[in-house]
Amino acid sequence: MLVVRKTILWGLLLLVSSVYAQYPLLLKDINLQADPLATSATLGSDPRFLTNHNGILYFTAKQNGSTVGLWKSSGRNASTAKVLDLPGTAYSLTSVGTSLYFVADQTGYGYELWKSNGTAAGTTRVKDINDGPLGSMPSGFTNVNGTLYFVATTAGAGSELWKSGGTDATTVIVRDIVTGAGSSNPQQLTNVNGTLYFVANDGTNGYELWKTNGTAAGTTLVKDINAGIGSSNPQYLTNLNGTLYFTATNGTNGFELWKSDGTAAGTVQVRDIWSGSMSGMPHYLTALNGTLYFAANDGQAGIELWKSNGTAAGTVLAVDIQTGSGSSDPRNLKTLNGLLYFSATNGEAGQELWRSDGTVAGTKMVKNIRVGGEGSNSTPSMFNLRKGIVYFTAYDDFAGRELWQTDGTEAATNVLELYSGTTGSGISNLTVLGDTLFFTADDGKKGSEIWKIEACMPLRMASDTTICHTGPLSLPAQVANYGSFTTPIWRKDSYDGPIVTNPTNVRLDSTVTTFYLEAQYTTGCTSTAKITIRTMTLPEGVGSIRVLLEGAYRNGVGSMTTTLNQQGLLPGQTPVSPLATKTPAGQPYVGAPWYYMGSEMVSTYDPSVTDWVLVSLRTDPANPATTVFKAAALLQNDGLVPTIQGCPSRLKEYTNYYVAVEHRNHLPIVAATPTLFVNGGFFYDFGINQSYIPANAPAVGQKMQDTRYMMYAGDIVKGTSAEINANDMTVWNQTNGSFGKYLAGDINLDGEVNALDRILWIINNGLFSGVRF
Repeated sequence: MLVVRKTILWGLLLLVSSVYAQYPLLLKDINLQADPLATSATLGSDPRFLTNHNGILYFTAKQNGSTVGLWKSSGRNASTAKVLDLPGTAYSLTSVGTSLYFVADQTGYGYELWKSNGTAAGTTRVKDINDGPLGSMPSGFTNVNGTLYFVATTAGAGSELWKSGGTDATTVIVRDIVTGAGSSNPQQLTNVNGTLYFVANDGTNGYELWKTNGTAAGTTLVKDINAGIGSSNPQYLTNLNGTLYFTATNGTNGFELWKSDGTAAGTVQVRDIWSGSMSGMPHYLTALNGTLYFAANDGQAGIELWKSNGTAAGTVLAVDIQTGSGSSDPRNLKTLNGLLYFSATNGEAGQELWRSDGTVAGTKMVKNIRVGGEGSNSTPSMFNLRKGIVYFTAYDDFAGRELWQTDGTEAATNVLELYSGTTGSGISNLTVLGDTLFFTADDGKKGSEIWKIEACMPLRMASDTTICHTGPLSLPAQVANYGSFTTPIWRKDSYDGPIVTNPTNVRLDSTVTTFYLEAQYTTGCTSTAKITIRTMTLPEGVGSIRVLLEGAYRNGVGSMTTTLNQQGLLPGQTPVSPLATKTPAGQPYVGAPWYYMGSEMVSTYDPSVTDWVLVSLRTDPANPATTVFKAAALLQNDGLVPTIQGCPSRLKEYTNYYVAVEHRNHLPIVAATPTLFVNGGFFYDFGINQSYIPANAPAVGQKMQDTRYMMYAGDIVKGTSAEINANDMTVWNQTNGSFGKYLAGDINLDGEVNALDRILWIINNGLFSGVRF
């Protein structure tokens, strides 16, 4: 009677790419005042304007809940310190050369231009531009070749363009475009290769495109696009390879795409996208690989993704994501990793995460984060990039608006939830310094503070952690590179929850349990990870296969030997011979190179059992990364694996999968044709079907013997590229002459390592499968 203990730990071999395991760390809890409205919580410091100034993070924060201070940090808790308390509120932190500029409010002076060198003594007001308590209200800070340009308002000149070199004397008005107290109201300051472009109204030509070289004489109207007092209202000023692109109207064609080289003659409409007086309204202008991308409406396809090379003929609809007249409405375009990331709807899903290389084939929805029809929007925004990983915020019905990460694939697009539940953690200020992402968030316990995802050796966590029992469970076993770290601390339920005192022996008391791990790497940085364990009902049989093993197969008999079983050498059995060695209980694929962590275990073997095999399902026969299921199972002497057990809900009904089979000392195989998982099960017969053989490769599949296909014997040393070679014979030489042991060198499974095994190796030496495992 075959009795299997139903304690299968499902799928822990599958590891995500290492960077995805890194979980956010709190940089520093700046405001430690107790929150009067929340037990066991503190008020937040409300950090704002996170800015990279020469490799140091600067920001404003309120240590006591009211006084705004200027802070700086090199990315560690100990180095996060206040520069000084400011006299009032502050904003617009901007790095220019050696100075950090910002606007601060001081009693008697109002909002004026300040700077800091990172010290209290070196943090001063640059100039009282507008005498009196109102201040000049500086805005639009823009760095042009080490000079700060901005807009300021004075009683005598109104709102005009200014510049500063960091001293009172070098902080001057560039030009009083509307002379006297009138204002030209400069806006949209944009640096294009050392020339500052902006939009202003000189009182005669309306709001038009201007430029400056920093002198009054060099501050001129580029072109009166909408001739006369009417305004062309240039918007979305964008630099592409030294040419300025923008949206404007000439009064005839509506708002369309324009470009300028800084001359009147070179300032032209690129294309009238919505022909006639209607507006194509290009927006979210974004440069990618020398091409301009934007959202626009031609009156036929709706608001879709467009691209332009600067010519009318080269300004075309890039992708009609929502075909027909409906609008996909691309939003928040951002160039990252050589691709466009943005939010859009295809009419079936709401505003979701998309990416594009500018071609139809290269444009796809990365993930439908908030599942549902049109109107069910996750609306991704605030995109940024750290070490090749795209970070952004998105909303779903389970976590609210939280921080997400992706490498551009659906499988690696996941949420980094800080505020448990549906509240959302109020993510903002995504800022990258070197290899570290900083951002502001409220986890519901510390208030709004600064968090980070830093560059450190990531913890390689298991990607599939659905298990079919409540423990005991070893948390360290869920981390492939656990031994590379020191001082690991496991916590339950939250990053500052109760410490797990015995992480190697954890019992689960809930269907969903979250654990957080912090561990030090040799460089001193802290690696973090979050792992959620889900328990399911006891595993069930999800399929069966038929497969034969050369060597164990008895020619003419039609079945395989059960010698290992008869001699009591299979895992967990008591050997018949007192000279034999007992094999530890449990499936034999826990070690290299499989690292399959399933805890399948047999207490009593049926007499028909030949050995254990490792069975998996993948969606691409050539790619092991597409594996979605893995389980160790017992192979009977007639070739039948009657019950492959696992958590059935991990497989999708009416879905085709390719079956893969591995054995301790046989060349692994993958099915050449997919099998349908239906009604909770699947079946595949390798005995009558040759395995998958890649095209144009001198590879082998299975051996034909007695009119049956069977797995080639002799692959003792396993690798990702399965082959039989001299490495296998090295292991055979080391164990030759052994008996009464469960050894990989025993190729024919007769309980002994001897010349019979070597003969099988000699026959098959040089064969390889051509498939990766």
